[in-house]
Amino acid sequence: MLMMWLQLGMHLCEGQCVGSIFYSTCSIPIVNMTTDGGARLRKAFEVAKEVTIGKMIVSISPSGPFLQRFANYVDLVWFDSYREAAFQVPDGNTISGIIIGYAPGMRTFIAGSNTHLESLDISKCSLDRVPQTLPKMTKLKFLSITQCKITVLRLDMFADNQYLKNLDLSYNQIQQLLPVTGRPARMLSIETLTLRGNLLQNLDLALFVAMPQLLNLNFLNNLIVSLDVSAPIALPNLSGLYLGYNKLVSLDLRNLTLPKLETFSFGPNALTQMPILPRPLPKFNYLSLSANNLTQLDMTYFRPYPNLQKIYISSNQITTVRASSPVRLQVDYLELSNNKITTFNITGWDMPNITLLNLDGNQLSVVPSVFERYPKVYLFMNRNPVLCDALLPFKDRLKNYQLQKDPWPLSKACTTISSFTVDETMKICCDQ
Repeated sequence: MLMMWLQLGMHLCEGQCVGSIFYSTCSIPIVNMTTDGGARLRKAFEVAKEVTIGKMIVSISPSGPFLQRFANYVDLVWFDSYREAAFQVPDGNTISGIIIGYAPGMRTFIAGSNTHLESLDISKCSLDRVPQTLPKMTKLKFLSITQCKITVLRLDMFADNQYLKNLDLSYNQIQQLLPVTGRPARMLSIETLTLRGNLLQNLDLALFVAMPQLLNLNFLNNLIVSLDVSAPIALPNLSGLYLGYNKLVSLDLRNLTLPKLETFSFGPNALTQMPILPRPLPKFNYLSLSANNLTQLDMTYFRPYPNLQKIYISSNQITTVRASSPVRLQVDYLELSNNKITTFNITGWDMPNITLLNLDGNQLSVVPSVFERYPKVYLFMNRNPVLCDALLPFKDRLKNYQLQKDPWPLSKACTTISSFTVDETMKICCDQ
């Protein structure tokens, strides 16, 4: 069976639909399906793996019977522009993938009984709900309905799609999530749920108790001000939770059990205190809290997470970094750029694996004493008011870029008060 890309810019013209189909191997400038088009296409499919058609004229809708007519020849159908109100997949259709790239007038998607369709991708449409006939596509693995008008998501809708692994409903108008109901509740097979760019304001993660296979939850770019876990639940396979670009002020996830969680991403938001995370998190290795409103950082916060390697807390309001009690961390990358740090005290905390420490864009006037303990670390201190006298002892590290502090070509003037030469091509701009 051949791969077929249908890019149909449909519009009605004297009772006919006019569009175009694009392929890559065999090129046909125009096909009129009302005369000899069917025979020409069948012949083209016999000799080429991919067929390019510059223009197609059909007398019926390019869905429904049209799909059935060519199901024996193609695997994938791609409608670049679809301008009808309804799209129909006939009973027994054998096409495995359908892409509808632009369908502003499409309000209905109707599927007949189907055991072949594995991937359905619809974007820029007028669908205001998940298609009611979704359960008839029993082998569906990937479903994407994006930039449409869905307002409510009922998780019940996916109970009969036990092969569905990836669900993307980004950039709709979803304001409400409704849980799986019934006793016992049907478990869903979804592994990746993406709801970025919707209108969610309140979110209860307990809704996902019927989704034990979840690997990734993505809620980026919503309006979430309140996130709750109303009842203790376990998400035994969840690896990544993405909540950035919302309006969260606080975060308490203690009711979650996440034995395989690796990534928490909470920035940007409006957090004023470090989030309360589940314990234990044996796989946890990546944390982002960038672009929040944190003011202090106590490194002992990270003690419960022995495998945490990368920490990103840039663009906050942090003034002081310290450890209130001794702590040993496995962190190899610590990103604290664009804060207001005036005090960076490493007393009491040990990071034997640290390779990169980014303090760009802070208010430090001296170089922290990190090289004495970690001689191989790379330290970034651009855009800090560090004095020249404080930098001169590190001339060799400045030369090999292990310490970076506003390197400047010799031929250009610094914007700071003073400078000193590092080698024949570079100088360091600094204050007296």
